[in-house]
This record gives sequence, C-alpha cells and structure tokens, in this order.
Amino acid sequence: MTYESIKEEQMISDFDEDKGFFEFLKPKNDNNDFNREQVEAIRYNMQKNLRIIAGAGSGKTQTICAKAAYLVMMKDIPEEKVAMVTFTKKAAEEMRERVISFLEEERTKVAIGTFHSFFKKLYDELKKRFPYVETIGVNGGKVDERKYNIKLKELIRKYSLRKLDEDAGEKNLNEKISYWTNMGFSLKEMTEHIEKHFDLLDSTNKEPLSQKFYQMMLEFNETRKRNNIVIFDDYMINLLHVLENDKEAREYIQQRFNYIFIDEFQDTNPLQMKIIQLICPNDIEDVAKLIIVGDDDQSIYYFRGAQPKYIKEFDQIYETHTLTLMTNYRSTAKIVQAGNRVIAYNAEDRIQKSMEPFHKSEGDCFIQPLSNPEKEAEWIINRAQRIGVNHNDVEKEWSPDYTKSVVLYRSATQIKTFLYELEAQNIPFVIEANDDLMGIFSLDVFKRAYRYWSRFYNEEVNKRAQWNNIIAETSYAFYKKKQEVANFIGDGYLYLDPKKVADFICENKNIDKKSLVIEYLEDLVKLKNKKSVSISGIINKLLKFPVSENQLTADEIKWIEKETSQFSSWEDVVKRFNELDKKKKEMTSKLEKYHDGTYNALYLLTIHKSKGLSFPNVFLIGVYDEGLPSKRATKVTSTVLKESIEKAEPPTTLEEERRLMYGAKRWCEIV
Repeated sequence: MTYESIKEEQMISDFDEDKGFFEFLKPKNDNNDFNREQVEAIRYNMQKNLRIIAGAGSGKTQTICAKAAYLVMMKDIPEEKVAMVTFTKKAAEEMRERVISFLEEERTKVAIGTFHSFFKKLYDELKKRFPYVETIGVNGGKVDERKYNIKLKELIRKYSLRKLDEDAGEKNLNEKISYWTNMGFSLKEMTEHIEKHFDLLDSTNKEPLSQKFYQMMLEFNETRKRNNIVIFDDYMINLLHVLENDKEAREYIQQRFNYIFIDEFQDTNPLQMKIIQLICPNDIEDVAKLIIVGDDDQSIYYFRGAQPKYIKEFDQIYETHTLTLMTNYRSTAKIVQAGNRVIAYNAEDRIQKSMEPFHKSEGDCFIQPLSNPEKEAEWIINRAQRIGVNHNDVEKEWSPDYTKSVVLYRSATQIKTFLYELEAQNIPFVIEANDDLMGIFSLDVFKRAYRYWSRFYNEEVNKRAQWNNIIAETSYAFYKKKQEVANFIGDGYLYLDPKKVADFICENKNIDKKSLVIEYLEDLVKLKNKKSVSISGIINKLLKFPVSENQLTADEIKWIEKETSQFSSWEDVVKRFNELDKKKKEMTSKLEKYHDGTYNALYLLTIHKSKGLSFPNVFLIGVYDEGLPSKRATKVTSTVLKESIEKAEPPTTLEEERRLMYGAKRWCEIV
C-alpha cells in the first residue's frame, strides 16, 4: 500500500448517508479522517461477530470507539446495550474519554472497564436482581490483597505446606494459585496437579501435600467468605460460578448487551474466555455480538496465562467476519520495516500480515554493535544526554532532560553494567521492576541458594531438617528425581554426611563432580559452625552444578563470580542483600515523582511493562544471543507444554521472544 493510496482511501462519498457522522467525528479525531480500513470496521453491519486484527499504532482505539458511537448514533442502539472491555484502567479510561467525546456527552451509559471491573459490575447486577447468588461468591468491599496474603501464609504454616510454597519451582504457592485460577482450573484440578507433580516433595508425611492443600483451600475460602476478604480474581470467579450454576442468572446476562467490544484480545486467558463463552455462547442466536480487537503478534504475556490462540482461532469458535487495520501511524518507516522483518520468522505461529508505515521519513532505527557491556552503557548514556540537551528548554545550561529517553530490557542481567555506570556517573534513573535492583539476588538459581543457605545458617532448633533441605536442593541441582531424593532422606532422623550424599547424587553419572559435592556440603557445614570458609569458593562450586550450567547464561555466571569475589564473609553477603533491598524500597518514591513530572531521570523498564506505551526515543539494550532472545527460549512439544502449565511454570518460547523484539520496536516513535 503506497502513501498515495492511503490518502485516497480516506475519501468518503458525498452520497454516503453516514457522511455527516464522519464529518462530525473528524474534529474529535485530532482533525484526521478515518482511513478506508477504519471506515470499513466502523460501518460493518455486525451480521457476524467481528474480529479486527489491528497492528500497533494503527488507530484501533479511535476506530472501536468510533464504532461504538456509530452503533448508538447511526443504528439507534441504546448506550446501555453496548459494553467495551480492556485490560488496564488506563486503557479503559482512554476509551471512556474518547466515547464521551464522540457522543458529545458529559458521561456515557456504555459499560466501559477492565475485565475485572466489568465482571464485577455484572455480578453486582445479578446480586440486586437475584439476591440469592450472593451466597455463591466471596463478597466484600475493597480488594484487600494484604489480608489475603496474611491469611494464606497463616494457613500454609497451619497445614505444613512450606515445601509447596517455597520448594516447588519459581512461583510460590500464592502465585501458583493465581496462575492456575487464571488458567481456568478448579480446586479439584489444582489438587490433581499437586498430587501429580509435587507430592513427592514431602513423601515421608502420612498426609500428601495435595490433600493438605485441598483442606487448606476449603478453610481458606470459607474464612474469606466469612470475613469478606476479596481479591481481584474473585470478581471473575464469582461471575463464572454464578453463570455456570444458575440458569436464570445466565439467561439474564446473555440478554444484557447487544454488542460487547473486547480490546487486546490476544491477552485473554482461559478463565476470561470461559466467562465470555458463557455470556455469548456460540450455539444461541439471540445473544450479544462480539467485536474483538487485537494482534497475535503482540501477545507477550504467556507467562501469566495469555493465550494468543484465542484470537487466531476465534473464527473456529464463532461465526466471524475479519477485518484488518495495518497502517502504522505511530512509528517511522524504518521502525515498521524492521519490525516486519523480525516477526516474519514466526511464519508458522501467526496470522499472516504486514504493517505499512504512514510516515515515510524522519527518525531512525539501527543496530549499534559494541564490544562489551561497559561500552554499551557508555554509548547509551552519552546518546541520552545529547538527546536530552537538544530537547532542553533551558538556554545556555548543559542540563540534559533525561525524560526524553527510555531504556527497554529483557531481564535483570542485561542492565547490571548499565546500572553500575549510572550510579558511577551519578545519573538519575528510575526503574519499574524494582526486583531487578536486587542484582544477582534476582537470578533464580542464586536467589534460591541464598534462601536455603540463610535458613541453614540461622536455624538453631531444627538443624537436621534444614540440613536435609540442603541435601534435597543439592540433589535437585543434579536433576535427581523427587521420589529418589525422598527415599534417600527417609524419615529425616539420621544424619547424612557429605560423602554419603555425594555417593547418592553422583551415582551412575556426574562421577567427576563427586569431590565437588563433598567440598560444597562440607563448606556449608563449616559456615554453619562459624568456621573459616571461602564464601566465593562455595558460590563457585554452586556455579558448576548442572542446574547452574543449564539455567544461567555465561554472562550471568560471570556476573555472579565478579560480584561475589568481594565477599570475604557470610556477613558481607547479608550486608549486600540488605543494601540492595533498601535501594529497592527507596525506588518507589522516586518512581512516583517521575510519573508526576517532578523528577528528571532516565526511565528503565522491561519490554513487558512497556506494552501499550509509546516513547520518542528508545534504547533496546542487551540484544544478543542468550539475552534477547533468552537462553531459556525453546521449542516445546504439546506434552511438555501441558506438564509446564500443570506445574504453573509456563515455558519461554522462541516465538514469544520474537514477539517481544517486535513489540519493543513497535512501541517506539523513534529509535
């Protein structure tokens, strides 16, 4: 599509009966005409459900808000029969403001909100109409995550589920419950997952972890109902249970709307999809039509349950008409073209399409090859300062406006040197992912080891149990199976010396690492007994374990080695942890000032957090193998995928890494 054809496609005939509508909206659309793709979507007669594949910067928000106004103004649909759902409060507020502007009203009866707020609205409506449904859900006033977390921790202790909370993978039990909930699993299914994958963590106990978890959740849910302890997930679960179990309530909701818009549909999770299909079943004619909007190429939240298959396979679920918005008005041609090249490699895992740039000049997009992280940090800082000085309104003063630039990154490892250089040069910065300020303590392998070392070092009462935890963790680091480890440790009453443990861990394979395991365990015993021992020696041995070699990149290993070489005692390790934790807490207030516009700082955030935002100048750091794409990115079979979801450990795929790179480019105005 050429620039000239784009201009031509903005034309609306003088004979069109809705010409006045589009002329009415033009001043409210930044005095821009809608292009032909947008007009086609706005005008579509909704004989079928509508899927709009909308690329980044294609004006999708203006288009769907204009379509909502079109339904009200041109098709005489009552405002209260239209709903618009999205994923963030900011996006919902933007929609609301635009719809109000298009309709020229002070407020609108169009139901606009996030999934959580929309589903809560429907549940509250049902409670007024059918008061008995209140008994089905967890009810209360404001969301109180703090009370929820306190009560859950209390019950984890009561039911002796610490191993399930702390030793069953990267996610703690709270995070597992939330992930499984959003994947649409029932309590029965969650219990089955635990039985299948985690019961062996505590095989010596007469009552399996899965059964203790089930009993705990029954008590937890009853306690929450009784004390009105509500979290955001309840807004969805409450509605799901009512719609599943009450025919009268379900039929009422199915007739509540004529049209439901769902934005960013590629981020929909199984729980949300279940509810959507109950509200708009595909086998009943007289229910709301769906207008879903999104782009499978922008799906980057698989780790928290988002399923891009729902937008790709929507036409297999519903009778569907598909339209596209493929003109990018946000970025320059070079940025759009670079994004197209990257995402094209996902050929077998996407809806085929290509974005066209509206802007043909200005801006740039290039790769700056640099020999090491130090030079990368120096180059970015110098460039950001030059950009900031050029934009600064203060004449005759060299005071860079750092807010003109943003640095995007994939993981904490990629910014370690950059953070060091910022602090060394006393350059103000803010970072959204505060955990990334924890340095090597944010790396899963080291974070987990530090936690177990700390417990072992500090425990004075139940020393044998903590020693057995060290044995188990060391065994898992050599990929010993949970059942094998449980059988070896037995009832936990016998002391297992390092040589015996090493024989067990290194039998059949890893024979060459037997002395390494013995020395590692003996060093930890010395540490516990306050005897002289090399901290860096303990850590270097950990880095030679199979789990470290497989999960850590070469860059991460060097980072840990360099940072820990300065530790001469255990107290030094603890001191460094506390220093970083303090910085993490201080960052919260700096971020508030930055977002209020009162703090001039360079903005660092992950690619995931940057989604939906746009910036004038973007630096994408750490674009190298094992950085972006991540070392953990892999191709997975359906069997491995199923098992990973059951464990609440969704894998990182190469396709999603490409979508991250694509997104990092598309959310920029200039690179």
